[in-house]
Amino acid sequence: MKKLISLYNNPDTLMMITLYPKKGELYSRGTSGVASYAKNIARHMKRKVVVLADVISSPEAYEEDNVLVVRCFRRGSPLLWLQILKTMRSFGLVRNIHIQFDFAMYGHIFPTTSVLLFLGCLSLFGKKASVTLHHVIMDVRKISGHIGLGKSLKDSIKGKIYNSYFHIFYAFLGIFSQRVVVLEEPLKEKLERRIDRDKIEFIPHGVDTKVKLLTKSEARKRLGIPQNDYVIMFFGYVNWFKGADIFVSYFKEIDAILKRKVHCIVGGGISPTMKDEPFYQTYYQKVLNEIETAENFKITGYIPQNKIGYYFSASDLLVLPYRYFMTASGVLSLLFSYQKPFIVSDNFSEIFESNDFRSVFGEVGLRKRDFVFELNKKSCITMSENVLKNGIKNKIVNMTKIVREKRSYKNTAKMYEKVLSTNLWATKSHS
Repeated sequence: MKKLISLYNNPDTLMMITLYPKKGELYSRGTSGVASYAKNIARHMKRKVVVLADVISSPEAYEEDNVLVVRCFRRGSPLLWLQILKTMRSFGLVRNIHIQFDFAMYGHIFPTTSVLLFLGCLSLFGKKASVTLHHVIMDVRKISGHIGLGKSLKDSIKGKIYNSYFHIFYAFLGIFSQRVVVLEEPLKEKLERRIDRDKIEFIPHGVDTKVKLLTKSEARKRLGIPQNDYVIMFFGYVNWFKGADIFVSYFKEIDAILKRKVHCIVGGGISPTMKDEPFYQTYYQKVLNEIETAENFKITGYIPQNKIGYYFSASDLLVLPYRYFMTASGVLSLLFSYQKPFIVSDNFSEIFESNDFRSVFGEVGLRKRDFVFELNKKSCITMSENVLKNGIKNKIVNMTKIVREKRSYKNTAKMYEKVLSTNLWATKSHS
């Protein structure tokens, strides 16, 4: 262990704090999607990276993909950030600290809010601290069902308190961080209301270009799905803001589209970060009950890493019926990986205002209205039919192929290298 520490303990090393997949895995069961994102970024960096990660069974340290992984903190522990500070003492020469951050990722309100104290300590110790924000929430009323808020006066007051909390949190995060990274350009515009725009950097959500692409025929043989039927899929953890319940309600009575039988798949299961919340348990059970009454539906539960490609390759269409745009989409990233046609709700379509998307749309002759539906059943089914007709479907597939290369993790890791190597204060002093 001492040899590994001495190898990685130098001023050019980047230290990343995040949840992290199990050794040998990229998409592990029971963890946040941020974990796989972080691993994809870390393993594509050209510099040495130390990852301070969550403990799975017991503390350990190992080298993987030229990254030193030190599992040193327990998610949800009130002492989480102290556990990290204690481990950092072994890497005293490392100056550049980057935190992958998502609300509820590290636990409930106390460990989440305590990241501000941690950032303050890093500033006092002379470290260069930066954060990637995976969510930007400006109005919790738009995600009321995702956090268990109803329509009562009490919940209305709670909503106002939560909004104030988020706004204050972002303001202090901006004060204590040298850089704040967001993964879609419109999220940067939202965050500029609370943080100095010079501190905010847009780095597109990466795309995994190393996935194994199967033919649709081969994937369907492995899953036992008829070759001539349509397969329409919702992928990801079952939750309210992603609209899993909407997908089920829209398609559960649809037996055929364009005169072909339809198989609908909910490719995912219970959210590991929300599973203990009573309001979420009620929501999840309601979705399960709806699926049980639908003959054309299947819910997979957690899909092991080696089978994710089967479901994407077997699908004709991915549906993203999200209720609100507050984050980049790991699902969108995966469908770019597997080059699949998709449709999205107008509530989420703001994500495609990023300039790199708009440039690709012009290149392939695609418009947002070609794949964006209003959040109602008629619009969703009509858009599904339109995309499954080859004209639009082929344009979307061509778009995914270009985005796949432009947003590859190899390229996004390079962007991180550049952003995290730039001294903001030096830049300002020379401007």
